[in-house]
Amino acid sequence: MRQVRSRADALLRSPSTLDVGAAAALGLLAVLSITGVTHGGHPQGGTAAAVGVLAMTLPVAWRSEAPVAAAAAVAAGAVLNVTLFGPMVRCGAALPAVFLIVYSVGSRTAVPRAAAGLFLCALNVVAQCVSDPELGTSTIALVLAILGCFFALGVLVRARTAAAGTLARRSAQLREQRDETARLMVAVDHAQLSGDLQEALSERIERIGLTALAARSAVQDGRTPAVAALPEIEQEARDVLRQMRDIVGVLDQPAPDDPQPSLQDLPALLARAPTDSTRLTVAGEVRPLAAGLALSGYRIVEHLLSALATVPAARVDVQVRYGVEALELLVTGPAPDDLNLDAVVAAARERAALHNGIVEARTHSGWCRASARLPLVSGHA
Repeated sequence: MRQVRSRADALLRSPSTLDVGAAAALGLLAVLSITGVTHGGHPQGGTAAAVGVLAMTLPVAWRSEAPVAAAAAVAAGAVLNVTLFGPMVRCGAALPAVFLIVYSVGSRTAVPRAAAGLFLCALNVVAQCVSDPELGTSTIALVLAILGCFFALGVLVRARTAAAGTLARRSAQLREQRDETARLMVAVDHAQLSGDLQEALSERIERIGLTALAARSAVQDGRTPAVAALPEIEQEARDVLRQMRDIVGVLDQPAPDDPQPSLQDLPALLARAPTDSTRLTVAGEVRPLAAGLALSGYRIVEHLLSALATVPAARVDVQVRYGVEALELLVTGPAPDDLNLDAVVAAARERAALHNGIVEARTHSGWCRASARLPLVSGHA
């Protein structure tokens, strides 16, 4: 049931404008070919055949969102066209359509789904070669070879994209580690300076006390007036103040860290997402949250985004829902082949545990879906 729902969700996603335009152009070319406008010397079909040929071109519209489903559609469309309408010239539009789809199969799906998609596209090609007067059975090997080249190109693009995504995630981890190291170094320096300040003050104040005590004893014994010790006490006091100003000035310097982000900063975070298309949806009554809860919500989304693959044409969806009792977060996007979901979810769950919240995630058909629920009144807060 979950598999059927996932595939239905993929089909319902809005196709890209480029894919819709390609499907429309190829569909128009196929209709012109079937009706004899572009191939008048070959068998022609009527209205039914002109409509039926669209089953071999329109699936291009969702090749990016559901490439295997598109491959199945064009394979079924080719078989039905041959069975119902017989030999006709369709290759001018149908071959580019299947080439585009098999490229998407190679670039967007993993084994074994990619193999299934390739087989379906090959079935489409064989049906076209058998029934199309301009192709013939003698061209099956050649057209299959071209089909394999498009598939191999898609696989290569997928591999390079995955490598780039892995490199980007590792670079982000290194930047976070560098920033954390810098913060720890500043904290250590501050602690060391605080210790130095305490030690220096204790030593110099003790020296001032000893000087004053010696002067008092001398006055009581009648050896020297007390005013003779005042310059030394004044100098020691000035040295103490100067040293305090130097050390406190260093302690007052801000640590190399930006202000803590919150949910209002999610648009900027999505602008740095690994895909070009992102969408942020906010539901419920937006209201101010506790600073810690808003920060944790932001960090959880940040952790979950780091699990997504670098697929420029795919879309990342982030939903934030302000409920009556809890803040709910949902992140959906493409998942890389080497995704360590447990590690990503573990980091997000640590954040959620601060507020007695939960995080759930799963991957299916190359997509990652993660959700978090943070109670507005936390038992741990």
